[in-house]
Amino acid sequence: MPPPSHSQRSAGRALLNYPIHAYDQHGSLKAPVWLYLLLAFLGRTWLLLAIAAASRTTGADILTLFYPDNHHFYLGLAAGLPVVILLVCGRLKSDHRPMLSALWRHGRWLLLATWLMDLSLQLSGILHARGLIGLYQSLPLLASFWFGWYLLKSRRISDYFDGAHVLSHGVTRG
Repeated sequence: MPPPSHSQRSAGRALLNYPIHAYDQHGSLKAPVWLYLLLAFLGRTWLLLAIAAASRTTGADILTLFYPDNHHFYLGLAAGLPVVILLVCGRLKSDHRPMLSALWRHGRWLLLATWLMDLSLQLSGILHARGLIGLYQSLPLLASFWFGWYLLKSRRISDYFDGAHVLSHGVTRG
């Protein structure tokens, strides 16, 4: 008997390894809550920019509080740009837009690259501070290591981006 193909393994994994509440009303695998937290963490500079833009009078003060050096702010925006692109792709992907769907399928790897860029920016900030690390630097660094481990080890993240879905009547697509 030949070994199962990749799509059969993905489909079987989606059928057997997730509880019923992991699927939406259409039978698609829902995004894990930790994925939303990861996206917010990696796109935190963009979130801060949105908060600063919403508070007109204190926006510049908010940005200066978190990013005293404009250089780090712009690097944070650049590092978070793949997250913004991935969010747009997730919203607009369809069978009629094969390029966006292809980019979506590589979302896990895009997030890993973004995570590595974010981690390097954090380590660079620590090196520029000559190793004097405070709580405001150590907590995001600890969260970054946890999110990196989660991205590498989570099978549900892989299945979510691979498109392993369960449709009605036991029909699967991978």
